[in-house]
Amino acid sequence: AVGLRTAAGAAIDGIEDTSVRALAKLEQILPDRLRRRVSALHANVVTLRWPGHSEDRIDPDALAVLAQACRDHEEARFEYRRRDGDDSRRLVQPHQLVSAGRRWYLVAWDVRRDDWRTFRLDRLRQAALAGARFTPRAIPGGDAAAFLAESMGSMPRAFHATVRVSCDADALTEVLRWAEHDVVESHDGWCQVDLRADSTDWLVSTICWLAMSTDVSVLDPPDVTDAVTALGHRLTAAT
Repeated sequence: AVGLRTAAGAAIDGIEDTSVRALAKLEQILPDRLRRRVSALHANVVTLRWPGHSEDRIDPDALAVLAQACRDHEEARFEYRRRDGDDSRRLVQPHQLVSAGRRWYLVAWDVRRDDWRTFRLDRLRQAALAGARFTPRAIPGGDAAAFLAESMGSMPRAFHATVRVSCDADALTEVLRWAEHDVVESHDGWCQVDLRADSTDWLVSTICWLAMSTDVSVLDPPDVTDAVTALGHRLTAAT
């Protein structure tokens, strides 16, 4: 029941109705004791809907086609919109689907580019099996999730910020596990952290997250410093 409720909030188009129907069927066969627990769950849990655009939704048919291609080692074709907005037609050898929060990715060998690539499924359209079979290759590092994480970490980001925090590097591991960063530890009890993101807002959000557990000093750039200062004034006024 928890899993179906979680699925109802996923970024897959149409999954809400499918999950609700499955939950209804599940409740019909549950013993009274478990049905009461599920009813308590439904009554006391709400789902936070993350903001997003309709074009960020994943086509469930494309998800099914690519899963089949991974399973049967069959090449696939699709239209793909790159980060810069350009569209291209791809022919790939799908190896693994990776779920990363609300994002889904395909790790595949790009036939025409003769190299490994990762593809976001919400940027993918008109997925179809290409008919040709292939012999699976060894994914770099041996793990699709690790390869995706490394690929995402190596992507150039347009926005950067440098901060100092009053804790050691080990204490930052959990706080910054979803942020792209580099840490330089000093001997005075502070660390310098270089943050990278796709927007100033995301940098400010990461700095706020740091500030919830340690003292933070923003070094640069000035626009991030100004944004954090303005937010601080608003929070002060709110209290």
